Amino acid sequence: MDWNKTKTIFIVVFLILNIFLLTIFIKKISEPEILADTGTQQSLESVNITYPADLAPPKEAVTETNISATSKKFTDSDKGSLKNQEVSILNETTLYSTLDEPYDLGEKLTEDDLKEKLKSFLKEYAIDGDQYAFRGINNENLTISYNQTYEGRPLFHNGSAEIVLELNNENEIVSYKQTMMEDIKSFGKVSRVINPLESLQILADSGKIEPDSKVTSFEQGYSTEVPISDSQVLTPTWHFVVEKKDKKQHLYFTAFEGDVIEFTKKEKELLE
Repeated sequence: MDWNKTKTIFIVVFLILNIFLLTIFIKKISEPEILADTGTQQSLESVNITYPADLAPPKEAVTETNISATSKKFTDSDKGSLKNQEVSILNETTLYSTLDEPYDLGEKLTEDDLKEKLKSFLKEYAIDGDQYAFRGINNENLTISYNQTYEGRPLFHNGSAEIVLELNNENEIVSYKQTMMEDIKSFGKVSRVINPLESLQILADSGKIEPDSKVTSFEQGYSTEVPISDSQVLTPTWHFVVEKKDKKQHLYFTAFEGDVIEFTKKEKELLE
């Protein structure tokens, strides 16, 4: 008998067996998360809570960090860069502008056309206006609000990172207020993000989302966790728009701690 050949065969078989067992082990590790997501979907379906198809959970766990930022202090140079408007700097960190001529937004525009027109206005009149995302219209106060963004994600309801446009009764922009955060960077330890499907389950279990509700949209951004003078620490946050019959609500859910953020009445009005 050729013992060397036999020994080689045994080694190869042993390696194949180890690879097979490792594959089974890895599969079993991933099964609980897959089963959990499936269970969550079934649980939401059982109370008739529907959501967008692209809200599917990620195949792998996602990790991120908080971010830190400081309030920008505007200068005379910033004022000088803005044309066709009278600009004042309030408390160093707020620009207030009155346009030389009202900016007409037109009438009977579709939502998309209006947003495109507003986008053009911000790019032309505001500092880094293309770094702000539409937040909402307050028809009672005649204002349109925008959130500053970081890497495409909005900084939710942040008085230090927004643009508020002021309109007259002719649907014209006559003035605006701008604040801005800068030196934005990662801060703190890496943590696992609660995925949007898990977040919906927690919100449903806590009664924040009622049975027979429809989640019409969702997005990820940041909300202020720790305000420190002119600096802030912001944490990843999910924003869900939920409808039930004639009722619409905006829910904000921190993606690390799993907390619901309650905004003030004034902040909520900007979403109507």
